[in-house]
Amino acid sequence: MKRIIQLFTALIFTATSISPVFATSIVSTSPTAGSVLSVSPTAITVKANANLANSANELSVTDPKGVRVDDGSIQIQGAVLMVGLKALSVSGLYTVTYTLTAVDDSPITGTFTFLYNAPAEMSLPTPAPSDTTVVLPTANRATDIFVIGLMVFAFMVLIFLSRYAKKTFNTPNKRQRAPKKIPTIKKLKK
Repeated sequence: MKRIIQLFTALIFTATSISPVFATSIVSTSPTAGSVLSVSPTAITVKANANLANSANELSVTDPKGVRVDDGSIQIQGAVLMVGLKALSVSGLYTVTYTLTAVDDSPITGTFTFLYNAPAEMSLPTPAPSDTTVVLPTANRATDIFVIGLMVFAFMVLIFLSRYAKKTFNTPNKRQRAPKKIPTIKKLKK
């Protein structure tokens, strides 16, 4: 009987300790929490580990002065909660506050931040006309004469090699021998 009570108690403790594992939690955010951005994002997304309910979800973004910069257009796609952003123009730490309510689960709330560095206003220099003379390279006669000389030399070598080859292939081979004649023996007349 003691053994059954111990097993029953262990089963109850196990069942109650497993339930928090199935609670809703954040899987990812975009932009990533703590990231440093130099390009203004167009939307903020928070992804949970379970599908979200169609109501009771909130997502807001505030700038460093506490002014809301989200456009209020919250969208839910399965486990992803998304809100659009206005164009960010102030550098500083932006705070994202969320409340996620999963289907058949209690809501979770939280915040994360990201740093936005607004690009400095860039001014492009205006091109101004200038009076400069352009120096064109002159032809180098020495190089031209050298190249022509090389071409003449190569042509002469070609003629020499062709005559040498003709002489080599037209002469008979010295190693050829005339066939030996077999002497014939004449029979002596008696």
